[in-house]
Amino acid sequence: MKLRETAKRKRLANYIIDLIVICTLLEITFILESNIDYKVPMKVLRVIIALGGYYIPLEFFLCKTVGKYVTRSWVVDWRGQRISLRAAVLRYACRWIPFEFASLALGNDAKAWHDTLSETYVVDEFDPPYMDTAQDVLDDGQI
Repeated sequence: MKLRETAKRKRLANYIIDLIVICTLLEITFILESNIDYKVPMKVLRVIIALGGYYIPLEFFLCKTVGKYVTRSWVVDWRGQRISLRAAVLRYACRWIPFEFASLALGNDAKAWHDTLSETYVVDEFDPPYMDTAQDVLDDGQI
């Protein structure tokens, strides 16, 4: 099955929205830290957010981040099914590659390195030919 990936402008919107959400979460930890006496939990929470506490659980359990909810897209494996924990961790780790964020700008058919290396795709919700697989995943209660 050939999966049709979502448009690059949606990918850019995903990135911007997720960046705003992550910065907001980090800012909340700074605000909370300034208002409590015991600061260690906020520093730990900030490290968790920065080290994958946003992307990994959302993409593994929900196949979506906040950005993907807004743009109605989700991340799937090469079969069009929910990604594994290994793929979610690999996607996140690849985001730390220098200039990875620019990998989609390398040409019309360029893929993001975090997609290529983890063998995942970001697709539109229920977009043919993906529709049957997405519905099967929902019907099976996998998401």
